[in-house]
Amino acid sequence: MLTRSERRMMEDMLIFISNVRHNYYINRMIDDAIFLSLDGLGVEMKAHGDKIYKVITSNDIKEQILKYNATINNKYLKMLLSLCSGIMEFSDKKINDQYLFTSNLENLKKEINIEILKQKKLSYLFSGITFVTIAVITPIDAIGRFGVAMMPELSFFYNGRPGLIFVVITLLVTIFIYFLNNRLKESRPIIYREHKYLRKLESIKFIRDILDNYMDKNYGKMLKLEDTLKRIGESISARQLFLKRIIVCVITLITSIFFLSYTHHVNRKNLLSDVNDLSSYTGIINANQKENVKASILTYTSKFKEEKNLNQEDIAKTIRADRIFFNANLIDMIAQEVMGRLAKYQNEYFKWYELLLSIAAAIVSYHLPLMMIHFRKKILQMNMEDEVNQFNSIIYMMMYNDHITVKNLLEELELFAVVFKKTLQECINDYNSGDIEALLRMKERESYTPFHHIVDNLIRCDIISIDQAFDEISADRESYHERRKQENEISVQKKADIAKPLSWIPVCLVMGYLILPLIIQSVKELQMFSEAVQNL
Repeated sequence: MLTRSERRMMEDMLIFISNVRHNYYINRMIDDAIFLSLDGLGVEMKAHGDKIYKVITSNDIKEQILKYNATINNKYLKMLLSLCSGIMEFSDKKINDQYLFTSNLENLKKEINIEILKQKKLSYLFSGITFVTIAVITPIDAIGRFGVAMMPELSFFYNGRPGLIFVVITLLVTIFIYFLNNRLKESRPIIYREHKYLRKLESIKFIRDILDNYMDKNYGKMLKLEDTLKRIGESISARQLFLKRIIVCVITLITSIFFLSYTHHVNRKNLLSDVNDLSSYTGIINANQKENVKASILTYTSKFKEEKNLNQEDIAKTIRADRIFFNANLIDMIAQEVMGRLAKYQNEYFKWYELLLSIAAAIVSYHLPLMMIHFRKKILQMNMEDEVNQFNSIIYMMMYNDHITVKNLLEELELFAVVFKKTLQECINDYNSGDIEALLRMKERESYTPFHHIVDNLIRCDIISIDQAFDEISADRESYHERRKQENEISVQKKADIAKPLSWIPVCLVMGYLILPLIIQSVKELQMFSEAVQNL
């Protein structure tokens, strides 16, 4: 999704294009039209306008275009430069009583307007979704403190192992959903990464042997995965992705084991340092004795924590011998509490089923990178029709230029492509070794029928002119813009419909963090009340 400054620059670009169009109508000189249109623009757009002016007035236009395109990511600026440089080099002509350049500028304005509207809609729909996803977890610590302050008995959950596990799961789920929602709302430019660390690990002999063995056994799957990675613009290879999945799996396994071991440590610490639930002592001790009872429970728990063969009577004898309390019922209750704490303390160790849970988490994390690849592929497929419609608009802008070739057209389409970018790049690379063969291979790589129609028309350009081959676009040009608007509306709404229920998962988890301990404590107190009634 565009940042605020990028959107502002695109809005400035609309003003700039309108001014260029107006000034070109007056004097029919593209360089003068650009120069006269620089006033009143924002700083960033003015800098780009000035750079475009310098490029088209330079002695070596082609060289300067290559340099300029290498420094920017904005495809609309590249298209604007392409239109301006084409007129500068090859002059203008009239099509249907309209100058081609001014007509193309108007079409470019429509493309930019469609993109701005799409980005505004995305921003509007996803701003609330992102806020709900993130804002809901900010009071999670306050909820814990509030719960313990209102009901000290809830300390077993909020300050203990269950609360810690619940908070970590909530944070991980929230981060994951935030990441998914960002993927849904953003069409990021393809950035090629070197994956240096994966390459270094890949070169180690025993790791290389494992990877070779896996690749040989799963050759067909790896071939399909390699194609998917290329399609979504990932520079990581299928081999490196497998290595990455193994690393993530091992890290998750080790982290899960350490985390679960740490939760046992937290519980042991709480058993030796915290006493909150003294509700069963009501009527036996007064408010002044509470602190003494708490201190005694912690002291005797700490004293006997390593004793294995100990019973409640032994603890009660020790309490009587210390002559701190003299009430027999109180001594028995303290001994019972200490005995319960000792049983819990000695039971706090890493268990076999926790190892199974750690392994399960590791298996999930192993599949997660691959799931994200397929998720990204799904998002790209949602944008297929919009991209083909945009291709048709670009072709219409370029098809009447006498100097344009099929390869030039492919290069222009590649600038705007996301879904079909890799396919177009491969076709451009193969084009010089056989144009028709390269186009046929491109058609075979893709299964989307509207894209096939474009390729078929490109193949026809071998026997007829480009404007004749794409005559159907000329007849239907207005509908492409309208169709793109409608498709953008549907696509954005689909993404928002996926993101909305996802964003409510952290809300449900936080509500569970608030309500679950209350329910558990209520059930406990109901059981205690039921036992007390039965003992009457």
